[in-house]
Amino acid sequence: MSTVLRYTATTVGTSTVRARASLKAAVVARRFLASEIDIKEGSADAKPTRRVRKEFAEKMKNGPGFGDFVSGTNEPITPAEATERAAEQIQQRIPGNSRLPRWLKTDIPTGTNVSKIRRTLRDLKLHTVCEEARCPNMSECWGGGKHGTATATIMIMGDACTRGCRFCSVKTNKTPSALDVNEPQNVATALAAWGLDYIVLTSVDRDDLPDFGSNHFATTVQQIRARAPQMMIECLTPDFQGRPELIEPVALSGLDVFAHNIETVESLQRMVRDYRANYKQSMFVLEHVKKIKPTLLTKSSIMLGVGETDEEVMQTMRDLRSVGVDIVTLGQYMRPTKRHMKVHEYVAPEKFKHWEQVGNELGFIYTASGPLVRSSYKAGEFFISEILRKRNAAASAVVGDASMAKPGEISPDVGSNMRDIAAAVATEERKKSVTGDIA
Repeated sequence: MSTVLRYTATTVGTSTVRARASLKAAVVARRFLASEIDIKEGSADAKPTRRVRKEFAEKMKNGPGFGDFVSGTNEPITPAEATERAAEQIQQRIPGNSRLPRWLKTDIPTGTNVSKIRRTLRDLKLHTVCEEARCPNMSECWGGGKHGTATATIMIMGDACTRGCRFCSVKTNKTPSALDVNEPQNVATALAAWGLDYIVLTSVDRDDLPDFGSNHFATTVQQIRARAPQMMIECLTPDFQGRPELIEPVALSGLDVFAHNIETVESLQRMVRDYRANYKQSMFVLEHVKKIKPTLLTKSSIMLGVGETDEEVMQTMRDLRSVGVDIVTLGQYMRPTKRHMKVHEYVAPEKFKHWEQVGNELGFIYTASGPLVRSSYKAGEFFISEILRKRNAAASAVVGDASMAKPGEISPDVGSNMRDIAAAVATEERKKSVTGDIA
């Protein structure tokens, strides 16, 4: 009996507590929702009554709108003015913002030639840096663009790099798979079938190989030259750890342009590039190529927007020119993924135009400078191809059949003369592009 009474008392007590809590919550809710509380004076059982908040509803209807929150001012503005101000803020985004400025937006790569090249790549198990590095110019390059000079950049020696540069989206691996011995032949076959005018060969770094891939690179160029003798070949090479005996086979393999990228200014090398790459080593590679073959065009590229100063960019361009580099490209660094280093700033097109003028004044044969310019950029390759065609014609007139001359057999005087011709051609073509004479 006592147990039953104890249970009943406990149940009643619990119910009472719950009832009081519910009543208290109801009172608080009514006070929160009510506009005012009316209490009848002199009444013992005074109860609060809820009134509709008409005044608050009217204030919300006629009060501040979305425009006031956007403007940050006390004065009301119209929705149209608010939209206009928001658009201006988007166009003038601060450095480091995740949204791209309007001048960096491009179309999705499509077209017959793009599809054809993709199918061939898959069939022959080939890779392009265009896809691996997510290049924004792929549609223009593969499709031929306004100049009709169809180009592509083939990446050989696999799709995994032994280095880990903070700007590059190519995957890394300390021990990549073995080289495909059939790759040189497959690349040459594909390029001959595509009918391209200008091809860029590049590769991942292969520090795991005894020769770092130098002989594989040279063999690929020789195979292309045998199957497509008229095709112009540019090689964007690794640094081969600065070893002259590994640089020379590629430089003397029959290519037309030897490219190696300095990437950024000297002070940012360690932050941007892998620890095995450095400023002086890259400069040595470019300088050594000019020593062993003075007539070979050399090329390098600089990324902007990673934290460099104008003075550092100027010094880098001067250093490149001092080691005989003929062609320089400058482009905007664009963060491939959130795992890569952040963009320090989006450089305005006007600044790129400035660096183009500086490059011309420093004596570069050609300077390609723009937000979307990459080291392998079709617009620049159009000018380079014109330079090479006319330069080769001049060489043929001086030394006979240029195709019969072996690498290194052209005299320094002829090489100097051809360089003057190349500079004149570049100036002529540049003027045409400005006046709109080039279709």
